Amino acid sequence: MNRSARSVLRRINQDPDADASQQGQFEHNPQEGQQQSSSQKRDDELDPVPDEIKTESEKRHENYRRRQAMAGRFTPAVERLPIMTADERAERDKNRPKWRTTTFEGPIEKLIEKYQDLEEVQRHLTLGQSMKYDFTEDGQVLDKNGVVIFDGEKLVNP
Repeated sequence: MNRSARSVLRRINQDPDADASQQGQFEHNPQEGQQQSSSQKRDDELDPVPDEIKTESEKRHENYRRRQAMAGRFTPAVERLPIMTADERAERDKNRPKWRTTTFEGPIEKLIEKYQDLEEVQRHLTLGQSMKYDFTEDGQVLDKNGVVIFDGEKLVNP
């Protein structure tokens, strides 16, 4: 059968080759045939042509049409999300944690000389530096090997 005749028959859903192949599939495995027929009933509401016969462009168009139909079932995000005033936004942000941005100011020895207070030094450490040093309760600063860098009063040079 030539291509144009097959296209016309496909449009009116009377392609004998497609009917024979579908019938052969249903006879081969009846349970699959029942499952496919129930899923095809839903698809047939949109388009009566089976997927095996469709060209790639028709399949792509059908997929696009289904996505459009699904998009119409949901309201746009603008309508679902609440509109917040500046006061409501400020109230919401008040309870959120405040993230400090840190920049590298120098090695820990320079920070200790500059700030003198270990709590202030800890606030100015970068993430990498804070992982590298351990601050003890008695005011000492140890590096990752356990070597004392600051003994609570002065810097210890290794």
